[in-house]
Amino acid sequence: MMEENKKSNNKLITIILGVLLAAVLGYTFYSNSEHKKITDAIEDEKLEIEQNLDSMIVRYEDAIAQKTAMSGELSLERDKIIALRDSIKGLKTINYSLISKYRKQLAQLEVTNKELLSMNESLTSDNKLLTINLDSANVKIVQQLAKNDTLSNLNLKLTEKVTIGSALKVSSAKVLAMRERTSGKLVETTRSRNTDAFRVNFTIASNAISEQGEREIYVQILDSKGNTLAVKGEFLMEGNPTNYSDKTIVDYKNDAVDVISLVEVNRDFLTTGLYTVNLFIENKFVGSSTITLK
Repeated sequence: MMEENKKSNNKLITIILGVLLAAVLGYTFYSNSEHKKITDAIEDEKLEIEQNLDSMIVRYEDAIAQKTAMSGELSLERDKIIALRDSIKGLKTINYSLISKYRKQLAQLEVTNKELLSMNESLTSDNKLLTINLDSANVKIVQQLAKNDTLSNLNLKLTEKVTIGSALKVSSAKVLAMRERTSGKLVETTRSRNTDAFRVNFTIASNAISEQGEREIYVQILDSKGNTLAVKGEFLMEGNPTNYSDKTIVDYKNDAVDVISLVEVNRDFLTTGLYTVNLFIENKFVGSSTITLK
């Protein structure tokens, strides 16, 4: 009888222990399941905070790229947010206390972010308005410069025309070979062996816009080989030294002036052929004439 009671008690104990074990296992499973839910929720909040910080960093980058006067201050704020994001990403363990702390920091950063970006947006709008006004001013400046260039070109062309128009010209240029008689009188000849001088006649035409004053007149006589006869000196012709056979000075008063130049030569150095007389006023070529000697 006692043996049966003992077996019955052992069976009861086994049942109780089984029930207790099942209860412990059930509680452990429940606790683990709840802990995982909490951990997952914390991780989700951590990820959401990181995403909010990433979004804030992008907005700061866009604002900095606008290059306003606040770009330096915005860069500092961006760097603070980057440091906070990186510290959150680097956490090995996290709890609700930390999440709450970071939530508060995020809220403060969002307030600062809103204020700074609003101020930057205002500066950007002002800069755009200034740019528009500057572009408008630049257009007006370019237009005025174009007008000035046009006027300068017109003035230059007018100056060129005046310069060209004021240049003195000669007309009726004529050259004669002269022979000197024993009496000293000069008479015309056509033979080189009888020529003792060349007489050059020409008229400086009237010009109302030419500047009045003394003018240096140069006469150059060339033989058929291009040699200058009876060289008296040199003058500069377009920067090049040029021989002349005679020089005279005329006091020009805008009216026509008749000029006569007599150039004495040595008949022993003359040959038959073509002789050319070139005329220069100052350093500009103004006309020529030729004569052929037998």
